[in-house]
Amino acid sequence: MPIVIFRVFSMQAGLIPIQCEKRGRSVVKALEQTSFPEVAARINALYNEVDDALLLAMLGQEYVVRHEGIFLHGQKAPDSHTGVILEYVFSPGTVLSMLPWRSIGDFTGQAAPADFRKKVELPVAQYAGDVVARANTVLEMIDAKTVPSLINSDLAITVRALPKVLLHVEFSQESQDFPAEAWVLFSHNANEFLSVASMQTLAEIFKERLLGLLRIY
Repeated sequence: MPIVIFRVFSMQAGLIPIQCEKRGRSVVKALEQTSFPEVAARINALYNEVDDALLLAMLGQEYVVRHEGIFLHGQKAPDSHTGVILEYVFSPGTVLSMLPWRSIGDFTGQAAPADFRKKVELPVAQYAGDVVARANTVLEMIDAKTVPSLINSDLAITVRALPKVLLHVEFSQESQDFPAEAWVLFSHNANEFLSVASMQTLAEIFKERLLGLLRIY
């Protein structure tokens, strides 16, 4: 099991520090001691009083946050999903600030990581035409909606990746002069809810979910 480093946040609203330890142990330790009713309003999740659990939407799917772990469709959520959700749940963020949109590189003051382009934007760009053609079918399934383009692209969408972390994605279809393109931006204060590494993981989950739906629909 890989080592995952989580940030340590202030002891407010029922939050507890998450220490650097193996993921399985940190999940159990953190979630066992967390007051879900106090966390729910801050992260915009629903609290299920009967089960003492949080219902949290991510990319159009409902995850159940229990004291013993994170679940999707009744099964333990994949490790990458769990890591993003844990960071979001225990983040210090409170209010979503959407604009102006920022690239992942804007959060580090450097150019966007090369692997972000390779792992997220280029794979999505290959399916730009399919996304444009099937937008009416697939966007609702990832909690996305069409919005005016910032760059006069063929399609622009805003994705409610997490309740307080949004993505803005631009798609340009292939033409005689230019290859297909895709650009992924984050809501302005996404770094108050996720580390840069988890932002990239969230974008990769978005890519996997979008391409998976395109294969089905």
